[in-house]
Amino acid sequence: MPTKRYFVDLNEFDSLMRQALARTYSSRDRFDNESDFKFELYHNLHRLRLNGHRLGSKLPGYPTCPIHVEAKAENGNSTKADILICNPTRQNIFNYSTEVMIELKTNLNRGAFRREMKKFANYSDRSIRRLYIIPANRNTLQPNDKSIIMEEYPQAAHKLMILDRSVVQTKISRKKPVYASERPLADRVSKCIRTTLSLYGKNRRQYHSFFWCNYEHEFSNGWTFPAEGDFNAQLYHRLRLSLSQSVKIQTEYRPTPDTNSRVDLFVSTSSENVGIEVKMNWGQFKPKPSKSKQEVDSILEKFRAMEVHQVNHSNFLVVIQGEDGYKISSNNKDKALRRLHGERFSLFYYDERRNTPRGPIAIQQRNGIYQLGRPPLERYHDQGKPISSRPQRDGQRGSYGLDSNRVR
Repeated sequence: MPTKRYFVDLNEFDSLMRQALARTYSSRDRFDNESDFKFELYHNLHRLRLNGHRLGSKLPGYPTCPIHVEAKAENGNSTKADILICNPTRQNIFNYSTEVMIELKTNLNRGAFRREMKKFANYSDRSIRRLYIIPANRNTLQPNDKSIIMEEYPQAAHKLMILDRSVVQTKISRKKPVYASERPLADRVSKCIRTTLSLYGKNRRQYHSFFWCNYEHEFSNGWTFPAEGDFNAQLYHRLRLSLSQSVKIQTEYRPTPDTNSRVDLFVSTSSENVGIEVKMNWGQFKPKPSKSKQEVDSILEKFRAMEVHQVNHSNFLVVIQGEDGYKISSNNKDKALRRLHGERFSLFYYDERRNTPRGPIAIQQRNGIYQLGRPPLERYHDQGKPISSRPQRDGQRGSYGLDSNRVR
């Protein structure tokens, strides 16, 4: 049971962790990367209840939920946890009090274990009461090596728990029925993006919002920055719930085999594909003279590569704080829109002025000014059937056909 000081009952959470791991390991015999493992584990934890509340849903009366991804576990410490469980009722200056940290590895060996223990030793927050280290595939850490390393970090000994396939009884997952949908994949993905953007909305406060805040250098200006990884995890969860198992969802996807660049999410069927790139705000598009390749160029290169190598493909760019959000970056927004105009992708963002998600939309040019406009006047669909010859007003429901998911 939770106490006045702590939200997480460690014994109860350990049982939940094993349930979620059993489902995660059952989904695949082997994970291609740590990111796929992380988001699938998050998806399975999201639906479980701790203290009667879903881990991935907003705690009633508070701005956020208990579970977060790629989050700074401690204020002033730049190190991020793969997954953490916080106490939404206890706010620090930024973020919330962390109680459980989950660190994931593709494979666990002596070197990886030592690095995770060294990282954990740098935390000073006594509220962190449990550290899980979990490999996606193989655990080759020998007991003797573990004991030697633990002697170097005795303060973590009573907090550490290592779980792997050998100690978790996997379950045979029941596949969801595969239904033929009349709606294009891009429409279904668009709906999930807008739903996830809506989480940011009315929970925005100074520093404390639904999504974890990973940047602390704007304390004096009162801005909070939603973490991309946290947004991506919530989006992945909604995609997994909304789409059948015949739809493949990949994270940190390589547009071409010979590149090291990654796309945040790639959703595909036998006939359609959607690539999704997510950014916190327009400040991330700020030109950096020291870099040979700017952020806009990197994004466009990935989008173009996917269009070349995929059939019936759509590119989506999500900028969470897309209207006012981070006002200092307004000039960066204007510069980015100029570079992005005319490229083949759809833009989604949260409109802080209207307090609503928007997208897919086009970048329009009027009298030399680049701005975010309405979707092009093309096909509009509701379950595959044309419903209107004009765009939906802000806030109205409606989905757009594949052809309208392109910037002109």
